[in-house]
Amino acid sequence: MQANEAALLCAYCMHPLEGNVNCPACGTASWFEQSPPLLPLRCLLRDGRYMIGRQTEQNGDGVTYLGYDSEGKKPVFVREFLPSAIAVRDEVSQFLAPMQGCEIAWQDCAQNFLELMRKLQQLRGLSALIAVTSVFEENGTIYAVFEYVEWMTLREFLLRGKTGSLSWVRARALLMPVLSTLGHLHSQGIIHRGISPNTLMFGADGKVRISGFSIWQARTAHGGLTAELSNGYAAFEQYGLDSKQGTWTDIYAFAAVLYRTITGTDPDDSVTRRHNDRVMVPAQIAERIPAYVINALINAMQVLPEDRTATVEQFHAELSASPSATAAASVSVQTPPPANKNVPAGNIKKKKKKKNSAGVIAFKTMAVIVGIGLVIAVGVLGYVYQDQLTAFFQDRLKAGDPSALAAVTTQTAAFAPQMPNLVGKVYSEALLAPYSAYFSEIVIENTNDPNIPKDQIMAQNIAEGIPLSSVKKQTLTLTLSLGPANKKLPNVVGKPLTEAQSTLEALGYTVSVKENKNDGTKTPGEVTEMLPAAGDLAQESSTVFLTVWGAAEN
Repeated sequence: MQANEAALLCAYCMHPLEGNVNCPACGTASWFEQSPPLLPLRCLLRDGRYMIGRQTEQNGDGVTYLGYDSEGKKPVFVREFLPSAIAVRDEVSQFLAPMQGCEIAWQDCAQNFLELMRKLQQLRGLSALIAVTSVFEENGTIYAVFEYVEWMTLREFLLRGKTGSLSWVRARALLMPVLSTLGHLHSQGIIHRGISPNTLMFGADGKVRISGFSIWQARTAHGGLTAELSNGYAAFEQYGLDSKQGTWTDIYAFAAVLYRTITGTDPDDSVTRRHNDRVMVPAQIAERIPAYVINALINAMQVLPEDRTATVEQFHAELSASPSATAAASVSVQTPPPANKNVPAGNIKKKKKKKNSAGVIAFKTMAVIVGIGLVIAVGVLGYVYQDQLTAFFQDRLKAGDPSALAAVTTQTAAFAPQMPNLVGKVYSEALLAPYSAYFSEIVIENTNDPNIPKDQIMAQNIAEGIPLSSVKKQTLTLTLSLGPANKKLPNVVGKPLTEAQSTLEALGYTVSVKENKNDGTKTPGEVTEMLPAAGDLAQESSTVFLTVWGAAEN
């Protein structure tokens, strides 16, 4: 793209200006500017391929711009590593450099940013992720290009509803794919630390995606950069209070988002909750939520990390009322595993006895009340006296008692077939045969998740326990795992390292390099061996180990 071509697009929305002073699409004046240290509007990157537009978001480690890809002929998002607390920009050259005395901090943060964006680029297949399509270095800093998605924040989406909240059934269908994607990120060593209703994006396609990735220094108090901590969603350990961060940090934030989604209220911040915990589910909402969901929220929103649900797998199981999760929860609370090596160290004390705050007690009391009600109403009356009750009401109906008609109708509905929990089962037509007549159609969605076997059901849009008679003509949507994606490795032996690495990374693999001594007769940087070998099947995102000749020894 040339500078004169860039001038034909609105820098605010990327719509063609069509010769107008004001954009015909958004009404913005074509001459508006943005101030340093942001890149100037219509600045060109990567030999003119990407044009920079307005800033859409900024935090401690960088800024995101709306951009335009001249090769793809489409809008994109461009993320620039711009830690304003430790960096300065030359307004003429646009070159970014560390402030004097901040060179080491800059180097550490830049390396973390580069690693994070490259890992995200390798995970482009995840359905609840805004894909990174390119990562490159220019202007002395790092850029990552994200796909463009028409979206609003989850908070905006919720506020557009009448109640500002969703039912558990709708929340589950909307957010469980996000939880599965979060688990995949964790398996690759990525901890988000910023999950909130403002970083989850509701797309025009009806799906929620994770955005707002940052390095840990920008999501931890006293981390060296300007910290962005989302009030009510940042975990206690992110406030720099001598606790390690890890997968459990994201569990807290996601659980807080789920709490906000079904109650319509933001939880108190974790520091306040440490001393005065008032978080509870209102009674009128708790009546409509399964008791096991409330229990899962209790465990995932524990303030202290050592008391909290530690992994996505455990949280997912508790939200699905998995028998193994129920048994585990009744025995102990899982202790977080060792933290990611890139976060500040701290001590985690072993949990001796869990002390419940006032808010947690309120949570549990409500769960017990709901649970007891279900047991009495359904367990005792339904399963023990079902035949007797039905016969009793039918006899009354025959005797001419008009009130018995409603009783028989209620009794019949109470024991009508219910939606089963299909999560964790392997999909087959035979599995759904007993229920298929209740739905207008059954839609199968697939998502890549190497941690879950192929064809295992990961999510269902209709919650367990819903009477099937009430979902007549609705669509049942099941999310299935594609399982590990195996590809045949190309042969890169004999090729220069840069070419070999580029080939493998484009296929989604991580590359690890080892050098062999070179007596001077070998070509430096040439690949001599690869493991797994060329032609072998290897799972996407796995590591390929390359051995290359080092520099010639004198």
